Order: sequence, then C-alpha cells, then structure tokens
Amino acid sequence: MRKSRGKPRATSGARGKRRTGAPRGRTSGHGRPPSIEDLADVIVRGGAELLDVDDPLEAEAWASAMLGQFYKIDAPWEARDELERTLWPTVVGRAEAAHDASSLAVLEALGAVADEDVARAARGAAGRLRAAGIPSRGWAGELGKVAFEDAWMLADVYGDHEAYFATFRYPGRPSHVVNALYDKAMGEIIKDGFVGYTKGDLRRDVPTEPGVATTDADPKRMARRIIDAIASGDLYLDNDWTPEFKRYRALILARMQSLPAPRMREARPPGSRERQRLIREFLASDHIASGGDAPDADLIASHCLDYSCDYLGDDGLRWSPIVVEQFMLDYLPRKVSMSLAEVRQVPTVLRGWVRFALARRGLEERWIAETQSAVDANAKAFRSAMTNVDEFGLAKRLGASMLADGVAPLDQASVDRWIEDFNARPLAERDALLGRPRRPGDGPGV
Repeated sequence: MRKSRGKPRATSGARGKRRTGAPRGRTSGHGRPPSIEDLADVIVRGGAELLDVDDPLEAEAWASAMLGQFYKIDAPWEARDELERTLWPTVVGRAEAAHDASSLAVLEALGAVADEDVARAARGAAGRLRAAGIPSRGWAGELGKVAFEDAWMLADVYGDHEAYFATFRYPGRPSHVVNALYDKAMGEIIKDGFVGYTKGDLRRDVPTEPGVATTDADPKRMARRIIDAIASGDLYLDNDWTPEFKRYRALILARMQSLPAPRMREARPPGSRERQRLIREFLASDHIASGGDAPDADLIASHCLDYSCDYLGDDGLRWSPIVVEQFMLDYLPRKVSMSLAEVRQVPTVLRGWVRFALARRGLEERWIAETQSAVDANAKAFRSAMTNVDEFGLAKRLGASMLADGVAPLDQASVDRWIEDFNARPLAERDALLGRPRRPGDGPGV
C-alpha cells in the first residue's frame, strides 16, 4: 500500500450500467465561458438520465459525480471559491423553477448526498414539487433506508495508509461496498475511494502485498476517521486526490454520516519532557555513530521529533520511506535553517533515528532497512534543497535575511527594527525576498 491506490476493481456506481458523468459544455452558445447559471441549467437538464434509473445507489452515484466534477477544480482560487459557494444553491433554485419530473429527480438525488446546507435546500425544494403534484421516481422512496453490514480494513506496516471497506445494503438489493483510502503521510486526508457493487468475497479476493494486514474495522472509529479526513482535505487548495475520490466523495461521506461517529479521544503527541527522554535514550543507544561523526545529533533528533510530533501529530516513532522523503525534501528545506555542518550530518543521524524508532515499534528488519535506504536515496536531493532559496518557506526566508543583515534572533529590539525596516521597503522588493507575488487579502507587511 505504500503510495499505492489500495483498491480492487469494482463496478462503478450501480451494476456498472453506465458511467454517469458531468456536463461537457465548456462555453455558452455565444462562445463565452459558461456562467454559474449556464452550468446549473446543464446539470438540471442532465437529470433526465435519472428518469431511466431504477436503483437508489445509481441515483446517488449520479449526484455524487455531479458534485465531484466541481470539487477542487483547476482554477484560480477566487473563481473556485465563488463556484463552490454559488453553483449548488443555483442548481437547487433552477431545478425547482424547471418544475418537472427530471428536475425533481435531481433535487431528490442531491438531497441524499450533498453537503448539509445544499441537501437541506434540495429536500425542501423537492417537497414543494411533490406537493405540486409532480411524481417521484421509485428509487426516491428508498433513499436513506440503506443498512450497514460490516467493515474491514487494510493497513500497511508503517501506518502511512489505511484502506477502509464498508458494506451496505438497500432492502431487497445486493450489497455494495464503500472504500476510502486514508493517507496519513499526505496530511491525514482521504485521497482515493470508490462505491459500487463487487463480485465475490472482496475481503477474501482483494490482492495483498508484504507489509499489509487485513483486520476488522470498528465502524464508529472508521466513520469518524473518514469524516474528519475528508474535512481536513476540504481545507487544502490542492492535494493528491484521485479523480475517483472526487467522483465518490459525496457518496462516501453520506454513507459514513449514516453511521454513529462519536468524537474519539486521540493520543496526544509526546511533550517536551518525553521528547528529551527519547533523545537521551537515542544518543545512549548503539543506533547512532559516536564521537565526532555527528556532534549535532541531539539537535537533528529534535528536528525529527518536531516533524513527527508537531507536524504529523504522531508519537515520534512512526517513520517510513514516504515520511523520510517528506522530512528531507519538504519539511527541513522549507522550515529549518541549518549550518552546512548540520546538513552533512542529517543522513547519518536520520538513519540512526529511523532504526531507533522502528525497532521500538517492533518492525521487522526488512522494513527498517527499507526506510534507511530511503534516507540514502534522498540524501543528494536533500543537500541540494537545503541550499536552494526557492525551497524555503516564508518564515525561513525572513529568518535567513535577518541573519544575513546581522540581526541576532534573540535580540527582540533588533528583530523589531528589522521588521519595521522591511515593512517600509517597496512591495516589489519585499515580494522578491519572500519569493512570491502578493495576493488579494495579504496584509500590508510582515
């Protein structure tokens, strides 16, 4: 499951009849980009597909695909924000105004899987259309009556990924599977998933690989984990989501919200006292070269703990090839200022820390060796990134500029004077130092 998609093949939507898709129109009839109203009208007209549907799962999959087509689209964030805020309320309004059977079907399908505010509005509009005498399709009466059957999961040995599989059933219909791939290494998001009917015993037939175990999943914990992870992903402007996840996001979320999902007490990362104890034990162990090979081992180990505990929310001991790569090529270059001597020591200390941490977790030697190999594989790129200003984050750029100007970081008066001087510089000069253009909403300075 390491960087794999972690899912078996299944029929899309319901029974694999067809892949209901999103509107294809890119321009209006006059050659201009479509307006929100144009897009809403295309979606409402597309609801004619739902008149031929006889399965509630297929109707839900249609609505989920519509919602997913406009989730995190590739567009400037201002345009994306406006689309996400206004499109679906507009769809609800246009569907109610259309006042026919297909628009009612659109509203009923959206009411089953859309986010809370849109779903509530869609259900209200659907109720008014039914009260006006427009008949519902047969599947509409089944929506919301799905029953949970069981859940299980695949988990990799490092703890980077958990692939959840939950089985649900509408009365009198075959069971369908909801899959969600929880990716802890990529920011605790759901990055992949599917919903559909499968053939045979999926748990028995799913292909596995070394380092991946199959276990029962607690449905409450599963639901809470997936709901929270989708919410975390919603905060990102962009991430490593698959097209399938976007397509099924709304339906996956609706199924998880149908289960009890109480807030779980999460283990807290170690505090400063526990971290210092771990560092002392590491330095006293045989996992790190002694003497002059790594005189800054304690400082580098503290960076390892800061990343694992504060950035990943872990216990300091969860390391993997993916975590190593992100630590070396993203976190350290972006967040941490180091001398050249420290940079040279990082691979040695990190190899030792990985062995120390994973041995404590009880991992087999092959997984420890695989993770140490990732340190060696990324060492050259790490050294390059640590000296490439383009890789630095804003705070690190500012800190480096202060040091270059002779400002002592612990001298608050000098720091304040430097910041005041920085804010008085022309915008172009500030942006050149910070390495990015200014955006609407940026403050006047640091």
